[in-house]
Amino acid sequence: MMKTNYNKKSKLHLLTKIVGFIVLTFAAIVIISSLQVKVFQSQSLEQLTKSGTFTNIFLHMLGDQIPQFEDTFSDELSTPSLSNVAIESLTGIKIDNLATSFLQEIPGVHLAKSGRYIAGEKVNDGDMPQESPPPNFDELLAGEDPNEDEESAPDNKNKKNPANPSVYIYHSHSWEGFLPLIEEDVKPSVSSSVDNDENVVLVGSMLTEQLEHYGISTFHNKVNMGQALHDKGWDSDNSYDLTREFVQTAVAQHKSMEYFIDIHRDAARKDKTTATINGKKYAKLYFVVGVEHENYENNLAFAKKINEKLEAKYPGISRGIYPKSKFEGNGVYNQDISNHSLLIEMGGVDNTKEELKNTVDAFAKVFNEIYDGAIEVNAQ
Repeated sequence: MMKTNYNKKSKLHLLTKIVGFIVLTFAAIVIISSLQVKVFQSQSLEQLTKSGTFTNIFLHMLGDQIPQFEDTFSDELSTPSLSNVAIESLTGIKIDNLATSFLQEIPGVHLAKSGRYIAGEKVNDGDMPQESPPPNFDELLAGEDPNEDEESAPDNKNKKNPANPSVYIYHSHSWEGFLPLIEEDVKPSVSSSVDNDENVVLVGSMLTEQLEHYGISTFHNKVNMGQALHDKGWDSDNSYDLTREFVQTAVAQHKSMEYFIDIHRDAARKDKTTATINGKKYAKLYFVVGVEHENYENNLAFAKKINEKLEAKYPGISRGIYPKSKFEGNGVYNQDISNHSLLIEMGGVDNTKEELKNTVDAFAKVFNEIYDGAIEVNAQ
């Protein structure tokens, strides 16, 4: 009996040392990475500390130092498996719940459940939308002379409905920039800018101009999201919370608003985000549809309609449509506010202003056809 207790204690001592080593290793990684650019984000340590495995280990550690404590909980505690602890701490995968772990941790697996609509060429995991690591707002905003936060009021000239804007363009990640437009030499992973001549706000301005050219009253939100989030003490995870406030305010002020377009920039490189059509280069679009609300099928149908018309006129201009769940991001993207909400990844980090302009012109032309068709139907 004494030998059994001794073996148990020895095992717990060894387990405690190993877990301590793993925790210290993760802590070292976090400290080192905090001094560098955020190239990766690991949630394994957070997952481990929230797990029942960690609770058992922690209670055993206390019991190792306070015998009476372990005696109190001895009937309720189970000795964690050394191999399970190692796998869970290093990968975040729970051995006792592999199915859920794989669905949550492997990109794209859950899409077999939610479904995916992709037009054009065969798409593999490498062609899925790629998110840039969020910038450090303190560094991004320091020493910058950002464009004044503003929302452009609709221009009342040449509008089908001058006093009633129909389209609202905004940018949940307004800092997403394009390398050819950024003056300083930066790595693709940190291609962020608060200069609206270098980031996705420029694309929004070009699209606003084109839609207004077709007589579609458009409201463009140019708010510097990095600054706005920083002022609230929020981080990039709150981006859609903040833009939701903007969208809801716009809807309250303008009942005529029906179309909402959140323009982003994908992190994929040029070979994935550029198409040559009839000798002209275009920045490829990628539509993202949030599936974590009950009416997402309406937005999916709207995205399909635009995507199909674009592909018919400009074959290869679209990378397709990607339904996205909460396991890969926000999952809603404010698309529950309207059945005509779009999140568009417009090009990638390497696309030029000319390529972006060509795509904006193509999109505006197709959008105008759909818009005019909707007006005719409503008039009947």
